[in-house]
This record gives sequence, C-alpha cells and structure tokens, in this order.
Amino acid sequence: MHCRYLPAIAALLVLASNVAFAHAHLKTATPAPDSTTATVPHEVVIDFTEGVEPAFSSIIVEDAAGQRVDAGAAHLADGNTHLAVALKPLRAGVYKVIWHATAVDTHKTDGSFNFTVSK
Repeated sequence: MHCRYLPAIAALLVLASNVAFAHAHLKTATPAPDSTTATVPHEVVIDFTEGVEPAFSSIIVEDAAGQRVDAGAAHLADGNTHLAVALKPLRAGVYKVIWHATAVDTHKTDGSFNFTVSK
C-alpha cells in the first residue's frame, strides 16, 4: 500500500536536490571577461545563473597596481540575478574584477576575470 507513494517521493527528492545544489555562477558580464574595449565603462555588471543576495555579494575592481577603482558597494540591477558596481573614471590599462556571490539559497561562489581599456 505504501509503495504507491514511492514515485511521488522520488520525484520530490530529485526536485529538492536540484534546488539544494543551485549556485550563482557567472553567466555573462559587461565588460566581458578577457575583452578589450575602447569605450571606458562606467560600471561592471555581472549576470549570474541564479539570484543573489546583495548584502552578502560583492564586486571589487582593481587596476594593474592593485588599487581599487570601483566606486562603492555592488547593488542589484534588473532583478536579483544582475549585480552591478559603479566605477571611478578609468584610464587605459588592464583591470581585474573579483566577485563573490551568495545565492538566494545561501551557497557561495567566487571568481575573477580581467578586461582591458584600450583608450
């Protein structure tokens, strides 16, 4: 008699495991990772694969000397999967973006990438 519930229980476990293992990974970014741009960006925007908690997520942007060039804390932009940070005026050079994301399910991810301003 209890065996008739087994398929439903198995389906719920599969659904729960998919939700439990969700992480916010970098999907796209502007400027794009490893890109070169002649247009000086005024912000860095990262689109994640999952929603993020802005209070526990960050974007730091550094110049080649390791000096921060972001203009403050990251904030949500266009929904909870887009995190953005404003930039101070940039010069030509290579910049490193370091990000830390806490997904809405509390899983943490991080990474970094470079972009170049050629102007």
